[in-house]
Amino acid sequence: MRRIWGAVMGVAAGATAVLCLAGTATAQQKVVTVGGMCERTGPTQVNGVSICPAIQDYYDLINSKGGVEGYKIKYMEIDHEYKVPAAVEAYEREKGDGATSIMVYGTPQVQAMNQKLTEDKIPGTSPGFGIAASADGKRYPYLFPVAATYWSQGAAAVKFVKDKLGGDLKGKKIAYIFYDNPAGREPIPVIEDLQKIEGFELRTFAVPPPGVEMGAQMLDITQRYKPDFVIDHLFGGAPSVAIKEFKRNGFPLSKVLALVWASGEHDILGAGGWPVAEGYHTMSFAGVGDD
Repeated sequence: MRRIWGAVMGVAAGATAVLCLAGTATAQQKVVTVGGMCERTGPTQVNGVSICPAIQDYYDLINSKGGVEGYKIKYMEIDHEYKVPAAVEAYEREKGDGATSIMVYGTPQVQAMNQKLTEDKIPGTSPGFGIAASADGKRYPYLFPVAATYWSQGAAAVKFVKDKLGGDLKGKKIAYIFYDNPAGREPIPVIEDLQKIEGFELRTFAVPPPGVEMGAQMLDITQRYKPDFVIDHLFGGAPSVAIKEFKRNGFPLSKVLALVWASGEHDILGAGGWPVAEGYHTMSFAGVGDD
């Protein structure tokens, strides 16, 4: 976070210096403009309708306490509906309106905008999604993953499964079911590398967007492949469908681990509530308390 704020403040200081030279009153207000993309109306809006207002609430809270180092945050949000062209357009609009940092939303969108962020020297954030290699700040100086990347989540999932299966994965069968887009495919290389190291069998099952039709994939997993464990990387409306499908096919949810975007309360409630999802394992990249 210090790296992000340092980059933002560097841009803001440059902008403030220009305003001072122009002799405007705006320079005295010490405001940093942050751009944000979100999705309140697209295929993964089930996440966005919670995240988007929460982001605004957090900025309001920060501003109510005096901002950051004396700067108030002006937050601009654009709903891009999880569409790459709309996200690129949103980026250009926010850049034109003076955004010193942009909260990007969605892995396909991050991939489309990474080069622009670098060229324009605008820090962008992608917590828990995006380009996993951006954890290397030397290679990706203007993209900040902030939280666990999909590589980290994939590796943690394999470790969890290994622990659950007694500490040895040799000869075990793992299924990886994923939303078939760049986000869903991002963890696969790491899981495949770990397959070679740990000696387990791996099969992948792609669910085409928007991810609500997966009867054939579930039949393959639960009735034909019959894995020892399933790693679930679905999001949007898909996690709720998957929980119901596992249940319908008699596959124990105690043998399912979902990555972070299949871990929301709305995913559980959409499947029918806690009794339906009993045993379901999920992953998070933030502290959520111990209650």
